[in-house]
Amino acid sequence: MTGQKPFLIIVVIVIIFIVGLSLIPVLFKARTSPTSSGTSEGRGNGTTLYRSDDGGLSWKVLNNFMGGNISTIGFDASNQKQFLIETEARGVWRGDTAGEKFTQYPGGVGEGARIFDLVEPATEKEFIALVLFTNRGRIIRYKDEKRSELFFTPLEKYAFLKGYRTKAGFLRVIGSDGGFYESRNNGATWRLASRFQSGLLSMVSNPAHENQIWVLDPRGSFYMSSDGGASWNDLSDSLKNFSGAKDNPTIFIDPRTQYLYHGSRFGLLRSINSGLSWEKINLTLAPEVLPITAIAMDPHDSAKIYIAGQNQLYASEDAGVTWRGVQIASTKVISSILINPSNTKEVFIGTKN
Repeated sequence: MTGQKPFLIIVVIVIIFIVGLSLIPVLFKARTSPTSSGTSEGRGNGTTLYRSDDGGLSWKVLNNFMGGNISTIGFDASNQKQFLIETEARGVWRGDTAGEKFTQYPGGVGEGARIFDLVEPATEKEFIALVLFTNRGRIIRYKDEKRSELFFTPLEKYAFLKGYRTKAGFLRVIGSDGGFYESRNNGATWRLASRFQSGLLSMVSNPAHENQIWVLDPRGSFYMSSDGGASWNDLSDSLKNFSGAKDNPTIFIDPRTQYLYHGSRFGLLRSINSGLSWEKINLTLAPEVLPITAIAMDPHDSAKIYIAGQNQLYASEDAGVTWRGVQIASTKVISSILINPSNTKEVFIGTKN
């Protein structure tokens, strides 16, 4: 009996060694799997794109989209059955609105690129993208499958955040460095039109008066220009009576009425006089739902408003007097709302972690 003990010990050791070897691939897979790293959205796993065909009453998941966290969604200016999707880590994607097929763009507007904006009009064959790529902000033109860099930030980690094109063809963009930049020759050369010491966060322009511009800075300060960005008026005091209005602000303009909408930790505000004063919209949200993360409006009916607070979507059909809400995702934040102008019952939302 005593002679068998060493043999049994050796057998046990061999079994443990074999089991250990068999676990190595499993452990390696667990360590390298995107779903175990906490960054699955950045790698394109998980659901981030949804579609409604009934004005937001019910939603369909577009599982074929694998681009991960979404910054914004916009329609292809040449074909409203296609859209262009801007993501936080995987560049620009194009896809059909039915959700059947999506394709990722290559290079500096593809994998590894954080897209902040596509300057309108943008089509699948040609667009100007505001990109953070290899740790530097860049303005990149994509045309006929070729990419050219128009401009880049002088310092790393700064980015161009929002831009628009005037009817005269001028390009105007804001940077997180506080710069308001303009090009009058389609991006060939750029000039610094003005600078904000505290940086910039977002911008909207008036489609009816394109030299009228509003910007927000990271502190929530609010400015307006009536001369295309040459000079600015500080309208921050118009928000001082709304506690939390300067925390995580976002701004939207209704192109039909030119009314401004301001979302923040306070809630939702509306201005009918270009931001000189604001009124609270009757929408009571729980503190954990705030801040408001996205705003959209029916392009044919200004009484129909959509707003998002975290993972909650709210819709009003009477200019904000009454609201209905629906929860879209249990953990993700709604980052973009897109309404089809040809069929306003068709609504898309993009989400992110």
